[in-house]
Amino acid sequence: MKKRNLYTILLALLSLQLSQSQCFEDRHSTNWYDGWVSCEISQNPIASYGKTHWILYDFGYDYTLSKSQIWNANEPKNLDYGIQKYTVDYSTDAINWINLGEFVMERASGASTYQGNKGPDFKAIKARYVLITPSSNYGGSCYGLSELKISITNPLLDVNEEEGFKTTIYPNPFIDNISIKIATLDINTPIEYRLYDILGRTVTQNSLIITEGNSAHELSINGSNLSVGLYVLKITQNGKEQTYKLVKNE
Repeated sequence: MKKRNLYTILLALLSLQLSQSQCFEDRHSTNWYDGWVSCEISQNPIASYGKTHWILYDFGYDYTLSKSQIWNANEPKNLDYGIQKYTVDYSTDAINWINLGEFVMERASGASTYQGNKGPDFKAIKARYVLITPSSNYGGSCYGLSELKISITNPLLDVNEEEGFKTTIYPNPFIDNISIKIATLDINTPIEYRLYDILGRTVTQNSLIITEGNSAHELSINGSNLSVGLYVLKITQNGKEQTYKLVKNE
């Protein structure tokens, strides 16, 4: 038994300003502040890349990614800021990275009717992080990008009989509370959770009732009272268990 649905992540920097400036869904404004601009290189999240211009997207959860659309820098006086050649990498933990490939982005038109171009196809890979590292632009002193849109399949809507339920935890590492999203095939049976410290002592425990249309819950863990370090969260339902390692930061 599987359920599947298609969603879209809209990765727009300054999304409020973007929505106010776009009259049509796939058009992009010509304002310089509706996007990302980098004029200085810094250490890339992938250490071996050294210091570069880069953009890192954190979706908050693991998603199955597919086709994308991309809008280059579209401010008329600075179209040369637009990215030309770029590399895409993806990861589930921002530590171990997989390279998707090198791509070429077309120069933007500078018109308010600019609708972007087809971006990379992620081909159903699972990732929480996407890293764009440009290696060249169209001649400008800075690097710019307006927007990235990726079609996704929500993993919470793809549950099979064997696993029974599926869970994602965010944030991790955490400071105070933790948000948990659960999809289950049995909404009538409570889901129990227990948090342990590194010595195996129970920090907190409780149960959740999952109702139709309400899969997101916040676990009140009082993280401010916990010591910095490693914790283990166990979630069970109908004899099936999932375990997660969580890191508490200051």
